[in-house]
Amino acid sequence: MIKGIYVAGSGKDAGKTTLCLGLAGALHAQVEGGISFFKPLGQKITVVEGESVGQDTWFISRALGLSLSFRESTPLLASRGAAEKYIRSGEPRGMRDAVKQSYREIQKNSGLVLVEGTGHPGVGSVFDLGNAKVASMLGIPAILILDGGVGSTIDSFCLCQAMFKTYGVPLLGVVINRVLPAKMEAVAPVLRMWFKDAGIPVFGILPFEERIARPSIATITREIGAAPLFNAAAAPASVGSGFIAAFDSSEEVLRKIEVETGKALLVSHTRPDLIDAVIVSRLSGGPCPPVLVVCGGAPDQRRQAACSAAGLPLFFTGSSLEGSALKLSRSLFKTEPEEDEKIASIIEMVTREVDTEAILRALRGLGGDARRSSGRGVFGFLKRLFRRG
Repeated sequence: MIKGIYVAGSGKDAGKTTLCLGLAGALHAQVEGGISFFKPLGQKITVVEGESVGQDTWFISRALGLSLSFRESTPLLASRGAAEKYIRSGEPRGMRDAVKQSYREIQKNSGLVLVEGTGHPGVGSVFDLGNAKVASMLGIPAILILDGGVGSTIDSFCLCQAMFKTYGVPLLGVVINRVLPAKMEAVAPVLRMWFKDAGIPVFGILPFEERIARPSIATITREIGAAPLFNAAAAPASVGSGFIAAFDSSEEVLRKIEVETGKALLVSHTRPDLIDAVIVSRLSGGPCPPVLVVCGGAPDQRRQAACSAAGLPLFFTGSSLEGSALKLSRSLFKTEPEEDEKIASIIEMVTREVDTEAILRALRGLGGDARRSSGRGVFGFLKRLFRRG
């Protein structure tokens, strides 16, 4: 069986890391030798113990308790200005060899390596290392994850498939991501019908789940630049996620807090009445958010003291309520390594919705090197025809 799968996406934030996390958890017990992770080109960088490492590799390692070598698992880091430097000077040299060597080292000690791509299939081409080309270099097939829809999903697939065909990379199948539950019954049969006619397996259709998509409290406060106003026990990473923007009356906001439990409350500094209502509700045992974020400025000292006495974590940001809510609502947020419940939910969802047995059967069916199948079909016929000419 081929010991690698290239997990590619139709674009940025398509769900590649989420699928890798879920597949790693779901397949670990099914694959002799276990699962490992490899990201050839990291565009997002974090600093761990003074060393720059790939953010997605660090996340997967922390989330699943894997002992990954960060340098081997993400051999290339594309920092700002790297593309221009490469075009002008060709530096750093030996990038392709570095990718192949690192992959071989990881493959030696793994039953299956999940190779996560970057962005859409063409990303990395500036370094002569586009996703489709890297998959071909490594001799492994690809799984494509696509955002849920109908026309847009199929259009994206056709565009991505063309690039993998260009490099002779077999496409094992697709996973459709973030289909709204209300549209699942209408969308799923149509997509399965189209992909069946195209000869492409659909390994799974993942529903949009708010508990997975919504950001943690730590992410919310970081994104809008909110700072704590006093030392208070922080809510656990797995508790309280998503947010309520308090544009309504105090009574309506308290009703939302009761229904949408665990969400941070964003309130304008011009609403002292609402801040007071939340404090009173907390003291009387009523509905209360895990965190109160005051937007546009800090509340007065008396209300800060009241929040502290009530044990209500209080943050403030200079950004307005409107600006903060808009920024958060337009963003897609990655899961944090400390969000144990969310990580467990992702693994459970992928295990439930993705046919991992079918993925393994497809791998076994390819034999030793995925590149052997690159001459089959219409595309292979055209290549041979032009070669004769």
